[in-house]
Amino acid sequence: SNPACFPLSKPAGGAGGAAAMVSMVRLLVDRGKFCHMVRSRGFIMSAIVAFLSGVASGVLYYYDSSRGGQFIEKLVPTEVVFNVFITFCALVLGFRTAHALTRYTDAAMYLHKLSACWFDTASTLFSFCRPSKADNEAVDQFQQTLLRLISVTSALSLEALQGASWCPKFRFEVVGLSELDDATQREIVQAEHRVEFVFQLVQQLCVDGMESGVLGVPAPILTRSFQEMGSALLTFHEAKKLALVQMPYAYILITATLLVSEAVCVPFMMALYTRGVWLSFFFSMAVTFFMWITNCVNESLDNPFTIESKALNPCDTQHDLNSQLLQLLAQRSSPSARTDPGDTTHGSPGSNKPECTYPDLLAHTRRLSLNTWDRRTRRSIEHCVEEAHPPDDTELAPPVRMCSNEDANHARAPPGGAAAAPAPRHWRPGQEA
Repeated sequence: SNPACFPLSKPAGGAGGAAAMVSMVRLLVDRGKFCHMVRSRGFIMSAIVAFLSGVASGVLYYYDSSRGGQFIEKLVPTEVVFNVFITFCALVLGFRTAHALTRYTDAAMYLHKLSACWFDTASTLFSFCRPSKADNEAVDQFQQTLLRLISVTSALSLEALQGASWCPKFRFEVVGLSELDDATQREIVQAEHRVEFVFQLVQQLCVDGMESGVLGVPAPILTRSFQEMGSALLTFHEAKKLALVQMPYAYILITATLLVSEAVCVPFMMALYTRGVWLSFFFSMAVTFFMWITNCVNESLDNPFTIESKALNPCDTQHDLNSQLLQLLAQRSSPSARTDPGDTTHGSPGSNKPECTYPDLLAHTRRLSLNTWDRRTRRSIEHCVEEAHPPDDTELAPPVRMCSNEDANHARAPPGGAAAAPAPRHWRPGQEA
């Protein structure tokens, strides 16, 4: 039989549960994230408040024991009132946690959707250059400029999502930004709305490429790229609500008031219902700490794009996009994929081979797992490389330079003008598209 798919075999016994346990342990003992959490302001503040609450509970228990157990009982309300208060605090924190997790999942979705839209824009525009009737130099100029503008637009978008300028921010790499002409670099740095400014540069580049014949497709088909660019900009503005729109001030004030009240009330109740100074200290500190640290984590997730939240890593997303753009640039002149005629077992209308029915295709079409195909292909590539033995003096194309968007803010033309800057092959800075 020829199964249509190759399901993964289930591990025998409890191997699956053991693997899941190992994965969870590795996640929990992530040294970098754990150290960041311990050094965060929310963790330190929660630990201080919890320690003070525990000390107050221990002192109250000791003082109440010395007075015969009548001091605290006269001050605190009944147990029912305390249970209602704690339940209300837990409900408020539960709603706050659900809201924070929703913002986190939305931020992760916007992050990857934004990167996908930018890559899809570049991919379609690169493909539309294949039937171009313009000279190769004009096509190369268009593609090189487009790649750099897409990279810087993505980096500026992710930078704008990190909130206030005084907060510590990620540093995003951009592909060849310093190789653009000096006038364009100055305009990007001085623009008040950088994302929208570079977005307009991309659209102008596409319109100019259509007029010059670089984009050799009809205008209705070219609208596909403009739709993807518009989708990317819309996704960026949807994500800005997570960075700029905070929780209502009244709700933040109510939550803070409830937490302070909890830190004050819990020591009295723990001193009344526990046995021993240390038990009173421990339970009071534990309850207060977990409530405060939960609220602090929720506040950090108000904007998941920031370094402080440690929830997402936009730098990896930007790095992946740059790698995809460079792969797209290397793939632009590759021939189209085709099927080896010797590997087909059926024909099509007009071919010499007889046509097959659907059952015949199911029975005779070659199928194998993706892992098997990958392993065989890699072995074939390694065998070809070993037989080729390329000469040592093979000249390699210079790599495309990358710099961070923060370094690009201080970019200036080198001595002798923008043309004096080192540039990769097939690229001439300052040349108009």
